[in-house]
Amino acid sequence: MSRSNAPNLAFARALDRAAISHKGLARRIRDLAAQHGERNAADHVSVKRWLDGTQPRTETALLIAAALSERLGRAQTPASLGFTADANRPSTSSVVDVSAQYPHDVNDASRSLAVVATADLDNPDDPGLMSWDADAARSAIGSYLFGHGSDGESLEAAKSPVDADAIRRTTAHLMALDFQLGGGHTRKLLLFYFRDQVLPLFNALPVRQRGELFVATAELAQMLGWSAYDAGRHGAAQRYFASGLRLARASGDTVLGARLLANMSHQANYLGRFHTAVELARAAQHAANGSTSSRTTAMFHAMEARALASLNDGVGCAAALHRAESLLDRADIGDDPEWISYFTEAELSGEAAHCFRDLRRPAETGYFGGLAVAPIETPPRTRAFIDMVMAAGALQGNDLDEAVALARGAIELAGPLQSSRYQHYVRDFLRSAADAHPRSPLVVELTAVAAPLLARRMPA
Repeated sequence: MSRSNAPNLAFARALDRAAISHKGLARRIRDLAAQHGERNAADHVSVKRWLDGTQPRTETALLIAAALSERLGRAQTPASLGFTADANRPSTSSVVDVSAQYPHDVNDASRSLAVVATADLDNPDDPGLMSWDADAARSAIGSYLFGHGSDGESLEAAKSPVDADAIRRTTAHLMALDFQLGGGHTRKLLLFYFRDQVLPLFNALPVRQRGELFVATAELAQMLGWSAYDAGRHGAAQRYFASGLRLARASGDTVLGARLLANMSHQANYLGRFHTAVELARAAQHAANGSTSSRTTAMFHAMEARALASLNDGVGCAAALHRAESLLDRADIGDDPEWISYFTEAELSGEAAHCFRDLRRPAETGYFGGLAVAPIETPPRTRAFIDMVMAAGALQGNDLDEAVALARGAIELAGPLQSSRYQHYVRDFLRSAADAHPRSPLVVELTAVAAPLLARRMPA
């Protein structure tokens, strides 16, 4: 440690706002260090020294920032707390590292959401917002299914004074915009609304009156997770999903919890963690066991099919798709939550097209891709994705003219779409086309057409 001549007023102000004792802060610092497999000897005397101007080590300063970020619900950095020792020393630590795991306490979930949302806005280059933790994803399954019981018994049955329906309506409007234009367009709108309008409600209500707020916030957290995922911010997405999952557990909303597990499966599959994706999809099915909505359960089986296709398990994939189709055939709109209305026969066909692309079965890819789009009803983003899947299938079938025509149409259709995932689809196609047809002028021309889209940077 080094010593400054002046008291650390920035740290003192943050400590005062956090309303935490010196011993309480020291205890939390030790706990956070232990979570990383490290030992920290901070105590109340250490806190007094930091207030007097003593500079902690870089690792300790990061732990102080993390502890106060949790407490305040806003991201704090060592610099904002007046800590400058070893300021030039590189560090890969993140102020949101502590939020990667499934929160065991429901209050930790709301604090984690506040920290991540604030860091997502104020510290967009935070490495913790970009990196995905496979171990945390898998541990969420056991923690959700077999860990803490529902907190529902502590929640009042009476209607909450908070207008949870207004939160849901706002989420639905922003989701519609996301479907049209991609996560890059909606992320900041979502984040400002979430941080400044929704999360403060947690402090305004006693825990027993938060049931409806838990559900509405979990729905918004999953939307934030999707937008972050679509923008390529996978660490942030994982944290939104995990905290939303905990709030869904607290409210006793098993279908919403299953939905979040399915989202996590989709993300794991995209990131190449196929076995984890299968486990998460099956956990979603288990969580929704007994649900009256066949449509939602069909979607969970479709997620399993996607992951099995990635593992080249054609038999398992076909069985999962058949289960999804059978469930969808007997779906009753009266049993469905509103959010699942998008999952129609066309949507399932789109999932099937993805599966057969990954299984390298071009005829089936083209067939189901054709069933997945409708000239008017299909949103432009969905159409752009499906057309790229069909282009990949045509390329696998050695029909370069058809493949390039589909890909070019998809790129032109994408227009202002801001989606890291979509850029990934286009890059993969161009790479495969160039490998198979290195001298083709069609591929060279398509690469030039795609260049502006691929150069588009996702908004932080």
